Amino acid sequence: MARLYQESTVLPKTIALVSTVLLLMSLGFSVLGSTPLLILKHDVAMDSRVVRQVFHYCYRLVAVVAVIGSVAYAFVGRPVLSVAIGAVAVVAIAMHHWLLTRMDSLRATMHDGDAAALAHFRKLHITGIAVNATQLVAMGFATTQVAF
Repeated sequence: MARLYQESTVLPKTIALVSTVLLLMSLGFSVLGSTPLLILKHDVAMDSRVVRQVFHYCYRLVAVVAVIGSVAYAFVGRPVLSVAIGAVAVVAIAMHHWLLTRMDSLRATMHDGDAAALAHFRKLHITGIAVNATQLVAMGFATTQVAF
């Protein structure tokens, strides 16, 4: 009976571990991929569009992978990890809406030379990086606590 239980949890454990690795990679890419974009002046439409799209795709990827990981951890009986990774998904979804809505509203005025809009766009960019870096550090710490 114990062997049957072990065999039935191999796939969910594998999915949980793979999703954790993919989540760490996604968060890492988001931080490392968006940080060099800070050298852009953001005053060209293409620059702001690239920054926006990087955040758009990173948040979407993080949300999908985190939801899969949360469900997998719940299935293998790790409720704390399930809730923690679910929280990462919620933050990614909330940040996607919050950050991109504000970036889109600024993009219309900042290309006309509005210095305040440019500065605010840059602050939003830095905020997005900081939130992703915080999640990456938290996930890195959480993985040290996982034992199967």
